[in-house]
Amino acid sequence: MFKIIFVVLLLIATTVNAQFKADNVKYTTVFPEELCKTLMANQGYTVLDVRSQGEVDDTSTSESLNIGHIKNSLHIDIRQLPQRWKELLAYKDKPLFIYCSHSQRSRRASRLLADSGFTKVYNINGGLTNFYNQAIESNPCAGLEIVTTVPYKILSSKEFVANTRSGRSYYIVDLRSDSIFQGISNEKTRAEGHFSDAVNVPFETFSKSASFNIPSKPILLVDEYGDESPKAAKLLIDKGYKDVSILFDGMDGWVDYTTNATDKPVVKWTRSIGYNLLPADDFNKMVAGKKEFTLIDLRTKDEFTNASKNYWQNIGQVKGSVNIPFDELKTSNSLPTSKDNPIIVYGFNSQPNIFEAAKWLKDQGYKNVSILEGGIWSLRWTSHNIKGKAYLNDLVVNVPEENR
Repeated sequence: MFKIIFVVLLLIATTVNAQFKADNVKYTTVFPEELCKTLMANQGYTVLDVRSQGEVDDTSTSESLNIGHIKNSLHIDIRQLPQRWKELLAYKDKPLFIYCSHSQRSRRASRLLADSGFTKVYNINGGLTNFYNQAIESNPCAGLEIVTTVPYKILSSKEFVANTRSGRSYYIVDLRSDSIFQGISNEKTRAEGHFSDAVNVPFETFSKSASFNIPSKPILLVDEYGDESPKAAKLLIDKGYKDVSILFDGMDGWVDYTTNATDKPVVKWTRSIGYNLLPADDFNKMVAGKKEFTLIDLRTKDEFTNASKNYWQNIGQVKGSVNIPFDELKTSNSLPTSKDNPIIVYGFNSQPNIFEAAKWLKDQGYKNVSILEGGIWSLRWTSHNIKGKAYLNDLVVNVPEENR
């Protein structure tokens, strides 16, 4: 997920800062699971999409953002909204539900409109991404329906597991390079592993193939982040293949899902790492239980102290952490002397260097090393966008006023 987050942040870099503090103060937030009920209670509602035109039309150059749109929704790009908001005056006192891909841009739009006198503004938490990750995008209700022009199916990790559990079988094509597939490229991709039954056909080879030798069964295309599988899917469909799906957010999304899943996925999957990926809930239990561990923030000093030139990186610290920048880790005198006590490392998100740090610590003899899955960004995003996870926000401290 970390690559997608950075793409979205680049899209919104020219707008006002990220803020959750206006949630349920200036506007109302609604989780996807509660959206049907909320819509039915607000007859005459309007839905506003504030993503880019390319995302709405499924023509974005960032293929992973082409995930459809809510049918019959209005559209004004968040970057144009400060100049065009008056076009919405007819909805000033009517229910207006706003969404984007991850609900960062929609929050900015919600606040802008609320500050402009709109009285019934609702932000849809998590955006369209949340619908897919929770496998509820295909259940239209109360006039709400997600439609897309892409010719392939977008399959979330949760849906993939559910379909496999019900007996559906896929011919899985892994489009990553052979070195990534074999786990010899870098530590982050080693942590991704691969599906045991997958056939590895690197995208570069796949895209140059004149023909494909694929059995007549449902096909699932897998890449790292979800940006190459759509291209491969279109190639297959052009060749006459009918039942083609892509794995939403690729193996990066799969790792997010499996790390946080409450039960073991039935899909056969293999990887080889010597450290743990720690779900936010398990970390919260360790904090609440006052377990003894060392928490290392691997971000730069400027990021740790909220002094980064990129405002969106200034989001405080995880409570109880010590800052040892990744570039200084191997020469630091601040590492624990005992190799037995647990060490947890984290960064802004799930950048590759976090995985390199975990491996290095294991190589130095530390016996219990974990990565806080998704880093500090994920703690904050999850606490505000996933139902029942608000308590995770208490784990983050010293967030600057402009980014709360």
